[in-house]
Amino acid sequence: MEGENTVENQSKIALIADIIASKKMKERAQTQQILSDILDKMNEEFSEQIESKLTITLGDEFQCIVSEMETAFLLIDRITLELQLMTIAQLDEEISLRWGIGIGELITPIKDKEVSIGADGPAYWHAREAIESVHEDNDYGLLNEKIRTEHPDDLFYNSIVRLQSVIRNQWTATQKETVYYVLKAGGYGNVSNQQVTDALKQGLGKSFSAQTVSKRIISTQIKQYIQSRQLLAEKIEEGRAAK
Repeated sequence: MEGENTVENQSKIALIADIIASKKMKERAQTQQILSDILDKMNEEFSEQIESKLTITLGDEFQCIVSEMETAFLLIDRITLELQLMTIAQLDEEISLRWGIGIGELITPIKDKEVSIGADGPAYWHAREAIESVHEDNDYGLLNEKIRTEHPDDLFYNSIVRLQSVIRNQWTATQKETVYYVLKAGGYGNVSNQQVTDALKQGLGKSFSAQTVSKRIISTQIKQYIQSRQLLAEKIEEGRAAK
């Protein structure tokens, strides 16, 4: 069939993440188990969008291949927030992640979707460069994520990611909880007061007043954050398609 031989040369999106300051963690084994459970859930929930499953490659590092940029951003947000909330609740210590996003080709095929090990190429090389760049310059702790591609708009992409990171890193535990349940219920869909009310009731099992919901929407800047993630994902996808 036409195009069969070029499948592996198509642009892929690789994610590499690791735990920030993992060597200083008080409860290392418990944290790793919490992370493993979260990744298992995400692999099941996003099975149609994940081309090579979220796989722990070292004790504190994991990686995957996904089909589209919006999925990449949503996985980053969902996994980061759930890990932070669960480690606060269970270990009384907030554990967070740094992320490298790489876009490019694979020079070896994805042989087994179940394990994200073995495939190699520019997508993974760029993701590794991106996460190492976060290690070197995390903008005083405000930056947890970078993108590397072969596109000239990399600087623009990362300027938006930097602003998104500033918003995300200013959230309190309660605000993180709000954003987490909204994203869990509706992804990057339109945010209304009723949707936030329903998401919080479903996630927390209790109702909130209209005033409280409005305050949470304003304080988290969730509408602006989601729109920014959506629009950046669309811009990056245009870059992938134009290559």
